[in-house]
Amino acid sequence: MTLLPAHLILICVLVIYPFFVWFLFRRVWVSDGRIRSLFLKLSLSLASLLFLFSGFEFYFYNHVAVSDGFGQTKMHQNWLERYGSVPSNSLGFRDQEQVQSGKPDLYIVGDSFTAGHGINNYQDRYANILETDLQKQWDLILLAKGGWGTGKQLDVYAEISNQRGGQHSVLIWQYYINDIEESGEIIGITRPSIYLGAPRFLKPIVDHYHFANFLYWGVFRTVYAREMGQQYLAYLQKCYSNEKVWRHHRQQLQQVIELQHRSELNTREETPSDRKLIVIVYPNLKDIATTRAMSDKVADFFDRQGVSVVNMADLLSGFSPKDITVNALDGHANEMVNQLLAEHLYKTFFRPSDYQK
Repeated sequence: MTLLPAHLILICVLVIYPFFVWFLFRRVWVSDGRIRSLFLKLSLSLASLLFLFSGFEFYFYNHVAVSDGFGQTKMHQNWLERYGSVPSNSLGFRDQEQVQSGKPDLYIVGDSFTAGHGINNYQDRYANILETDLQKQWDLILLAKGGWGTGKQLDVYAEISNQRGGQHSVLIWQYYINDIEESGEIIGITRPSIYLGAPRFLKPIVDHYHFANFLYWGVFRTVYAREMGQQYLAYLQKCYSNEKVWRHHRQQLQQVIELQHRSELNTREETPSDRKLIVIVYPNLKDIATTRAMSDKVADFFDRQGVSVVNMADLLSGFSPKDITVNALDGHANEMVNQLLAEHLYKTFFRPSDYQK
């Protein structure tokens, strides 16, 4: 990793500070007494703090790469650089290059849960585990990025599937409860802010030094995370309970359903037909009990129309949040959940007799 300008400033301070103190006390401040002794001790204490801070900064900068659900910490930036964008294919997705070998296509469309937010090894995602379980008899086309909602997913899927042009395939569509945000915004329900920057007097240090950033956001989360989470949850509940928002969002979900029945979308030309559709619906894994009413509403919508649904609230019932999430700061599904989901998909939907070439 390349040294940041802030680190060069810190190195300069560490080098210059001892000479400055020596010059101050030997050349300028020559009088003896208690005040001189006190300032000498304070100078030594400050030097100790500077070197201690520098040691922690070196460690956090080079060795701490931990994902963060909000994506606002320096250690999350480290994680993105080392894991979150590795590998990266020519289409900008975190996966190997897509191939077109003549095998049936296995499309997996989603957001950060499918992209593997917080999972260091991309092969530990459910999409890649399923690909291995299927003994690579399918061409995996993974289309997923953090922050994508249903509208964006529809557009990207239509564009890529048009280019490939295959007819026989399976489409796995992953849904998370915040996908309703786009409909809420269109109807006029304002999304609460989930970002609070550091105060102005701390911002230069918090925004540029990894250790200071860790200390600040650690305190911030302890004090404010629950309050922010409750505000955001109330916003989602308002969206799902608003009939206008739900009606608009239901139209988007209907477009997903129609992908298995017709060969076009409103904004694209032809998309391949003859698709088997499987929908995965995620609640908030930090609070399944509270948020499953929202995920159940989506799962029931698909189920009533004959779509195969994996309701993760059912699949993960009985697990505690710490057992199924990446870490205390990141509520995305961990490796165990991805393994469990891949096994469920394989056993439930991919019997060899169902998909013969």
